[in-house]
Amino acid sequence: MDWSALPLNDFLQMLQQPVLQQPLLALLMIALSAVFPLPPSYQPLQVVRQAAIGLAKRVNKPGYGKQQLFISGSLAMLVLLLPLLALAAAFASLSEWPEFWHALLLYCCLDWQNQRNQAFLLAQSIEKQQLSLARDLIKPLVLRQSQQLSEVGLCKASIESLTLRLAKQWVGVLFWFLVGGGLAAFAYRLLLELQQSWNPKQPGFTEFGQPVSRFMVLLAWLPQLLTGALLALLKNWRGSRYYRDLAKNSDYALPQRWLLAASSAALQCNLAGPRYYDHHKQRRIRFGPKAEPTAQDIRHFLQISRQLQHAVVLLIASGWLVLMVALSPL
Repeated sequence: MDWSALPLNDFLQMLQQPVLQQPLLALLMIALSAVFPLPPSYQPLQVVRQAAIGLAKRVNKPGYGKQQLFISGSLAMLVLLLPLLALAAAFASLSEWPEFWHALLLYCCLDWQNQRNQAFLLAQSIEKQQLSLARDLIKPLVLRQSQQLSEVGLCKASIESLTLRLAKQWVGVLFWFLVGGGLAAFAYRLLLELQQSWNPKQPGFTEFGQPVSRFMVLLAWLPQLLTGALLALLKNWRGSRYYRDLAKNSDYALPQRWLLAASSAALQCNLAGPRYYDHHKQRRIRFGPKAEPTAQDIRHFLQISRQLQHAVVLLIASGWLVLMVALSPL
């Protein structure tokens, strides 16, 4: 097709179609969030986290029965989720440029850069043998008990957290933005924040956190699987499949097996294994070879995550060009 022959008005009219707008907005917001990340102190999702913690203190009572706690968790999820979504939808409908509002929502949800910075500081602390500082730095990234983590445990926990957060917090947000726009990405990220605040692995949240956790299992299933497969394709497909198959009888779901197997194959070190939650040891299968991870592997994974992000950008851009050609008048 001769693109130069396409009138400017027709080209701009083509861009009004949501199927073309959303990939383009996604690419712009990926670039903006990478160059000008939103500082943690200005992250509006922090308000959601604090509201979730405060609401749980009111309605998650130890004396309640299991069914009552499950119902309380379901209602608490709706109480926080529905008003915020209604407010976001109202702003979009009243705005003269709803596309700008959807892009702003995506920008607020793409805060992966802060996780990278935290992991970089953590790697520095481990290399300097400042393990007490490293244990404090890793607390916001993991649910497991961090005060008794060894140097190897800190490296493992950091890489595992980065792997899962990359899939859920970055790829997952983009996936739902491309599928349903800014409101879908915002709803997904709200549910992710609630799931992290009310995670059933935490003491006292076993039943209360189940409703939002089940929602997140469904919503994050495909983004996690796609992230694991793409990571395996980029780095070590054969090794990833081998380690994934070794863990097929474990209690890890398929997407998590892919993610951990692909990460361990890419880094050539073992991940997962036993961990402590609320002073209780959970025995879980290990992924990968016998070599233990080091602080350098954290840095290496940050490089790998950047490569994966570049691959995702390339895929979105390629898809956008294909759609442009398919929808252009002959």
